[in-house]
Amino acid sequence: MRTYPIASKLIARRIAPLAVVSLGLFACGNSPPAQSANDVDNTPQKAAAAPAPPPPSSLSGDVQADAKRNKFDDEQAKVVLQRAATNAHTCVEVVDKDQPHGEGTVTVTFSGKGKTTNASIAAPFDGTPMGQCVTRAFVNMIVPPFEGPDVDLTYQVNLKPESKGAKKDSAKPKK
Repeated sequence: MRTYPIASKLIARRIAPLAVVSLGLFACGNSPPAQSANDVDNTPQKAAAAPAPPPPSSLSGDVQADAKRNKFDDEQAKVVLQRAATNAHTCVEVVDKDQPHGEGTVTVTFSGKGKTTNASIAAPFDGTPMGQCVTRAFVNMIVPPFEGPDVDLTYQVNLKPESKGAKKDSAKPKK
């Protein structure tokens, strides 16, 4: 009687069932389902239809969303201005203590692409390191793109050392 090493027996016992299962799955593979007598095709073949053209823009999507997409989004602008005001308040801690402090009025211009193109701050901060720091916080803000002329907004920023951020709901369109 011939003896086999234990490792060979273990491999044979593990591979044999795996091979049987693999062959069984391969045999049952991706063959198309058999048609029964009831499934005989009595209907004409469906021709490969060309993709349907998209519906007219007047019928597609939400009409209110389409109209809103073309308008300047005041609510989103308030959100990004509030974030910028919070960032601008850190200027109080960065610049020298002899710089002016208090309330500041920032004017921000949004282009139709949805990006800010200009930010300026009114006196007494204009031209000071504090003013430069604050205006940097208000550049590179983004809102959804809109149609129409550029939009100028003014925003009150609190630059007092003891308080944070800006006054709520202080974004006003500049006229």
